[in-house]
Amino acid sequence: MSAKGASPTAKGFDPQSVKCVGILAARHKRGIAETVRELAEWLSRRRMRALLAPEQAEAFKLAELAADPEQFASQADLLISMGGDGTLLKAARLGAPHGVPILGINLGGFGFLAAIPRQGMLDSLSQIMAGHLRLQARMMLEAKVLREGTEVASFTALNDVVVGKGAFSRLFRLTTTVSGQRVSDLPADGMVVATPTGSTGYALSAGGPAVDPEARVIIVAPICPHTLSARSLVVPAGRVVEIGLPDPRGEDVFLTADGQEGFSLHAGDRIQVREAPFSANLIVLPDDSFFAKLRGKLGWGSHR
Repeated sequence: MSAKGASPTAKGFDPQSVKCVGILAARHKRGIAETVRELAEWLSRRRMRALLAPEQAEAFKLAELAADPEQFASQADLLISMGGDGTLLKAARLGAPHGVPILGINLGGFGFLAAIPRQGMLDSLSQIMAGHLRLQARMMLEAKVLREGTEVASFTALNDVVVGKGAFSRLFRLTTTVSGQRVSDLPADGMVVATPTGSTGYALSAGGPAVDPEARVIIVAPICPHTLSARSLVVPAGRVVEIGLPDPRGEDVFLTADGQEGFSLHAGDRIQVREAPFSANLIVLPDDSFFAKLRGKLGWGSHR
């Protein structure tokens, strides 16, 4: 585990030394079993062992590749996510604490995080294994829920931590402090605390800025605040963002990490969000460009 703010060693990542590859696949994607099998055979021909979580090995009829679920990420020299950005977010939460680099194969539509498309997948993998790659250290967040002074839940996230309402369409009041300094006390639908990687997700929809993903800052963006003066905030990564729920009606409020893991909050809970003590090491192709993605995927291109 690296010092805060530094790039982890990623197990001294050298593509020529990869012996074990963990595969995390989106099971709902059409043709995913055949794609996983194709990748596993490609790795085997290159004397690399493929690992699958037990439930995925069973679903894809590749029982021989099943790994111990407790050691799936820690055993791997490389994690490959096959699906959309959601699959890569899950892979990051699994692999980042162990310093394992992550490569995304995009089988979805938007694909802002995944490095290579399904078409030409094996050609791109050959380039990467030959050393044609860049390793990007993406900061992650760590969130803790404090209830009456006791930690009752904790999460990590590559994209964002969101405090938001449940099924009822009503505002609730929340307070926000940054490293102990009061920032806001307002009614809203919720609050997004995002990394630069997550700045182009929910935070952008909430009015936050698009931030270069290799920066190290925290974005705080209120969701539909009931005031015209509320704006998003960007603070240094070393700060601690705390969200409080003083409103006694705040019983139908939830914390979600990367939109995938959740926890029901109570009135009086405090949520502390800070930079995690490890980064997600994402593998990208040498010509990968954040700004080209902004133009292409968010429609920032020329309309002349």
